[in-house]
Amino acid sequence: MSAVIRLALAAACLLPLAAPAQKLFKCVDAKGKITYQEAACPVDKDEKKVDTSHAGKTDWDRAANERVKRSQEAAEAEAAYNDKRARIEAAKREEQRKLEEDAYRKKLLEEAGADAPPPKGRK
Repeated sequence: MSAVIRLALAAACLLPLAAPAQKLFKCVDAKGKITYQEAACPVDKDEKKVDTSHAGKTDWDRAANERVKRSQEAAEAEAAYNDKRARIEAAKREEQRKLEEDAYRKKLLEEAGADAPPPKGRK
């Protein structure tokens, strides 16, 4: 069998898979009997179009999107936590720096004697 014939046969086999979803109609007659058909309902029956766009599909995309959303939320929460911890650490370092500065000034004043004026801005 030649390559062209094999290719044409393979394409013919895959053609039904590429076809768009068919329309499906739900018809209800006067007695309440429900029928589903591909053609539009007759005039004497109520017609509702049935959504078949999701037929045969799995929820893989939805599940993947949920996973991405959860991981983004977790990353945002972790970033907020790290930011809070950094602010707390910075405040602790600033407090420690102020304590050390006050202790150093006190030491300088003790070494200079009691007659030295206090530093500006502090009393």
